[in-house]
Amino acid sequence: MSSLNPILQTYWSRLAYVVIWMLIINIQVSVMVYTIDMPFHIILVDALTLNIMFAVSSLRLWYPIRYNAWEQKSWQFNVVVHAILLVAALAVCLGCSAAITYLFAAKDGTYLSFMLSSLPWKIVEGVLLYAIIVMIYYLCIYVERLNEKAANEIRLNKMLKDGELNLLKSQINPHFLFNSLNSVNSLIIKDVNQSQEMLVALSDYLRYTVLATHREMSTLKEEVENIRRYLAIEQLRFGDKLAYEINVAEDCQPLKMPAMLLQPLFENAVKHGVYESTETVRITATAARKAQHLHIEISNNFDAEAVGQSKGSGTGLKNTKEQLRLRYGATALLQTKVESGKFVVALKIPILQKNEK
Repeated sequence: MSSLNPILQTYWSRLAYVVIWMLIINIQVSVMVYTIDMPFHIILVDALTLNIMFAVSSLRLWYPIRYNAWEQKSWQFNVVVHAILLVAALAVCLGCSAAITYLFAAKDGTYLSFMLSSLPWKIVEGVLLYAIIVMIYYLCIYVERLNEKAANEIRLNKMLKDGELNLLKSQINPHFLFNSLNSVNSLIIKDVNQSQEMLVALSDYLRYTVLATHREMSTLKEEVENIRRYLAIEQLRFGDKLAYEINVAEDCQPLKMPAMLLQPLFENAVKHGVYESTETVRITATAARKAQHLHIEISNNFDAEAVGQSKGSGTGLKNTKEQLRLRYGATALLQTKVESGKFVVALKIPILQKNEK
């Protein structure tokens, strides 16, 4: 919470404070001129000194109010503290004002009489001003705490959202890693060069995956390059059983999208397509820009009977939907359908202004 007096925080609040006190002084002088038979210069000095002292004291009141934990104390204690502050402020303001005006009035006996007779209404004025300024300060503190609470909730929600997103992105399929290492082990005996290619591709793939879990966004070009590495590794394992084709429009490549968003979709295509099929499975993907959305479509043919017997959990699709919901607040950005013996996943990713910078 800010320690600076809220009245002094901006130019306009300072100006408003000065204008309000000038109006108070003007009203007080006008009333006294028509109700009291005293020289104008004495009336003006009395009003100026008293209200300037009130104005300065009101600014100083912020600090005991700001730094005292009122809500942690009893109401009796708070009343006593405010009574002490009020009496001290009145004593200082009235005493200094009277002393300065008395010196300026050259010990005019008329002023001494007026000073004593006006003391009750000056005390009333001081009490009212004290009550008003204290309420304003309490209101400022209350609003500031509300804003802090709202800001903390926003930060907490962002931290929770980032944590969920990082958890979703970090769910690397361990079966893919184990199977790839087993394939490398087999290839070392059969084809050393091919095993080296697979190790390089696997190393690049894992490096990108680890780095991507620590950032929010990647370009479509970077995501597609990593998908190609993944599919190249799987193609070395499955051989002719897997074929793939990825077509990305040139204007889409620099567009940004959530990091590692596509990976589980391609894993899903391999798992429920290639794993379950006895024939060649072709995975195709296209990306194009339509209005303010990046449209990505991924499809693969599959053996309906084999897939119907498998018991997939659908984790990949669920994770992707959850990432989209957390980031964009929408649940209809991912759609799936089956048509002509193909399983199709359609993605719509909003293109933000910062996406194109």
